[in-house]
Parts: sequence; C-alpha cells; structure tokens
Amino acid sequence: MPPAKRRRLNKKPTKVSLPPQKPTLFDLFDYQYQYPIFESICSLLPIGDLISLTRTCKRLSSLYQTLLPTQWNIDRRLHRFVKDPKGLRSQIGAHDALISGSFVIQFFERVTWKESDLDIFIEQGPGALALEKYFCEQEGYGFSYESPREEYDGAIIHIAKAILSGFYTTLVVNVVTWNTAYALYPQPSFLYHKTYLLRPLTDYLGETLAKYDTRGWKSQDVLWPEDEASHGSMLNRRRLGDRLTWKIPLDVRGVDRPDKPDSVLEYSCWKLTRRLADRRDDTETDFHYYSAEAQEFKAVTLGYRYTFHSYSDSFWLDFVGPRMDRMTLLELYKVPVSSRSQHISDTMERRSWGLRNLGNELARCNIRLPSYDHEIPGWWAEWEKQKASKDKKSK
Repeated sequence: MPPAKRRRLNKKPTKVSLPPQKPTLFDLFDYQYQYPIFESICSLLPIGDLISLTRTCKRLSSLYQTLLPTQWNIDRRLHRFVKDPKGLRSQIGAHDALISGSFVIQFFERVTWKESDLDIFIEQGPGALALEKYFCEQEGYGFSYESPREEYDGAIIHIAKAILSGFYTTLVVNVVTWNTAYALYPQPSFLYHKTYLLRPLTDYLGETLAKYDTRGWKSQDVLWPEDEASHGSMLNRRRLGDRLTWKIPLDVRGVDRPDKPDSVLEYSCWKLTRRLADRRDDTETDFHYYSAEAQEFKAVTLGYRYTFHSYSDSFWLDFVGPRMDRMTLLELYKVPVSSRSQHISDTMERRSWGLRNLGNELARCNIRLPSYDHEIPGWWAEWEKQKASKDKKSK
C-alpha cells in the first residue's frame, strides 16, 4: 500500500491589530525619547522630589546624574553677568576666589532673581588686582570704591572664617569654586527651606529675613530641642566637602586648572556653637543664634593654611600637629647649620609649637622646606578610621 501523501496547508498569517499602548508615568521620565517633556517636568520638581524618584526603581536611579549638566549649569547662570563664564572661572581658580551669596542659592534652587547680583570673595592683594583688571579689560566692567572694602583674614582656606562670619544666616553659606559648587547646609536650606541665624537679631537682619521669607524660606533663631534629633548633625564639627555637604562637580572643559589642590578647601573645618544674645535687665525673652568657630592652622611644612573648629579639634591639633612638628624638625636638620639663624636653631632645640611659626624667619634666611599638603586627605582617612575604632570600643 503506497504511503499517504502529506497535505500541505498554505495558511496565511492572520494580521492582529493591537490598540495603541497608553504612555505610563515612567515614559514621561524617559529622557531618551521624551526629553523635552522630561526636562520641563524635572525643572519644576524640588530637589527632594527628584531624590525620592531616584529611589523608586532602577529605571530612575540615574535621574539626578542625568539632570546635572542641564539643571545645574553654572556657565549658563554666569552668562547673566559675564560674556565668558569659562574665562571667569579660570580667573577664579588662578586667584583663589570664591563665588558666594544669593547667586549660589539660585544655582542650587534652580531659580533666578532678576534683582540679584554676583558676589565674588577674594583676598586683597595681587590676585584681587588681577581679577579687577580682568573684569575691566575683558568684561567691560568699571569699579568704584564709594564704600570701604570689606577685609577678611586669609584667602580661600578661610572659607569658614570669611564666608561663615560674613553672612547672617545658614541659607547663604554656600560657595562655588572654579570646578565645584558646595552647599554647606543643604538639608535645612533646600529640602525644608529653613534658615537659622548666624548673628544676633537686628533690624538689618530682619530686613534680610523678610526678603527670603517672600522667596520661600522660613527663618528660626536656632533648632528647637525636638528638631535636634533629626537635624542635630549640622551642629557637629564639619569639614567642607564632608558627607553633609551637597557637592556638585562642574563641567571644567575649557577652564584652566589652578595649581592649588581642592583638598586645601575641602579639609578646612568649622563648627556652629549656640550663643545667647546679650540680655538686658529689662528683657524677659532669651534669644539665641549660632556662631561659627574656625581657627587658623598653619605649619612651615604645609604650603597652604587650613582651619580647625576649636582648640579641642583632635584632628588638626592632636593628629596632624605633632606630625607636622616632627616633619619640620626633620627637614630643618637637613638644612646646613651655617644656613640657619640662631632663632631657628633655638626653636629646634626647644622642639616647641614655635616650629609651626618659623615661616617669616625661614623666608629671611632664604630656606624653603618641602610641603606635605598632599598627605592631608590620607591622614584624615586614617584619623577617622582610628576615631571610629575608639568610639566602637567605648560603647
């Protein structure tokens, strides 16, 4: 019996029409396909909402990083004041200047106040004259000195002394360098829109607080006791660039890199201390404010000056200090005896803190010692490691 033939079926595939898929909420945040919508929505969201979105799912985890180049574009904001933002940033880096004031608040908050200006802080001297010349020749500005110039003790390293002591509330304590933006109190300032006093209350301060009140910030003298549990970290010893700092790296393409390392600024420390305002006999209400504590630390084996928060600061005085003294002594013994002055030799013999203050005498004798600033970040990490170990054992 012959085998049965297989029948071949020529069945055409059936075309199925599916209804168009409705866009989801996530599609609005797909910057690869819906960028204009994505950018518009994100520009209206506070930073707290953006951070919350990054924690919802993996798909949105990179939302903040994606927005950094556009939402926090420093050159676009500087264009309000200068023709060449990158040129200005190169000058800021070259002359140890800092941008601060309301400009930096607007940068972090992503708003623009038309009546605001640009505040640049710089130590008086050749750098200030060079920056002034740049503004006049390259940007077409003119300078007038109708009011006395404000004097601050020190250059970029004195961020805690110059900026903290120069402003009235925690909201304004933010800075921009040539390559980084720093918000020192981001949680109260930009998450909760609250600001705390850094000066005793006056009529002038009241006008400033009223101005920021209209812009959306509520003011308070100091933290309430019940708030210290959640916000008390702002009262700890701080260093600029620590985990409590909101730090935004800026686009440095086309900006000249200065010789001074970022660590000079980032390893300067300060601390807020609660103060009681002067009380007269006829007053019944106590009023408080915070005072920024920052002292200068310098050594002849450090190329730059730093700040520490008080004389109980164990990192600078108990950890770095002795190391600097020993390295200074070691380096001085490398200098021929004939090149040392009697004052230098006597200080070496006493092995006292005076070793840190030999700068002028060494300059007079034309003696230059090597610098150990590059060791500071590593020493800080080791100090924190030892401190954590001690704290763990004490519990």
